[in-house]
Amino acid sequence: MQQKGIWQKYTTLTSSLLLTATALVAPSFAADTNRTQNQGEYLLAQASESCRQVIARNGLNVRQQPTVNSQAIGIIRSGRTVTIQNLGENGWIPITAPLQGYVYGGLLGACEVATPPPPTNCRRVAAVRGINVHQAPSTDGESVGVVANGRRVTIESLGTDGWVPITVPLRGYVQSENLAYCR
Repeated sequence: MQQKGIWQKYTTLTSSLLLTATALVAPSFAADTNRTQNQGEYLLAQASESCRQVIARNGLNVRQQPTVNSQAIGIIRSGRTVTIQNLGENGWIPITAPLQGYVYGGLLGACEVATPPPPTNCRRVAAVRGINVHQAPSTDGESVGVVANGRRVTIESLGTDGWVPITVPLRGYVQSENLAYCR
């Protein structure tokens, strides 16, 4: 009886190691997952409950059937998102995009929420010594202060004649050549 228990533990451990090894080893071919939504060939994960992200460092094999012995039909690189069909069974999750097949769910994580782009009125100071803010759009205008290099400013408009009105962190005018787009 004790022999049977040891054999079951050995089989479970061996199966787990085999599953992990085959899920992390890249097949000799890979799916082209660089297609964009505009090309219409692949669906992107739209809803958070159906979106998962590949967390396996070496990518994740997509298989025809929910078993480690099934043929790998492609690989999805680490960091890419997949659309899951449902939560699957026995650790295997069916996916519908960017490939259709089965992946081992233990190598998927939650999708990261994309950070929104900076507002269109955002600029950053791109002058090593910072920029002077003037009360009027001229170097003759009285100085209101200095904004340090790398600091974000909020522009009021695109300005004219090389001068841009800003409202944050100071209100006044700066020379446009010293501003860059926010990242």
